[in-house]
Amino acid sequence: MSKSNLEPGYKAVLVREETKLKLQEFRKDIPEKDLYQERRLATAALEYCLNNETARRAMLETARRIVLLDLETTRP
Repeated sequence: MSKSNLEPGYKAVLVREETKLKLQEFRKDIPEKDLYQERRLATAALEYCLNNETARRAMLETARRIVLLDLETTRP
């Protein structure tokens, strides 16, 4: 990882490509811009799901769906 990708207090997280694209589109719609906004948005989404019981249950259901998608997806 290049030094330009590092920001103190953040660690790398892998997401599916289509999730990354959705995050980029969401970021474009937000008026406040900064270099690492995707990191903050991803962190906020995870914190919300981890701290809200209803959101946590919905996240786990989504995770199950993504596992199935991963199993169905052909990899190179």
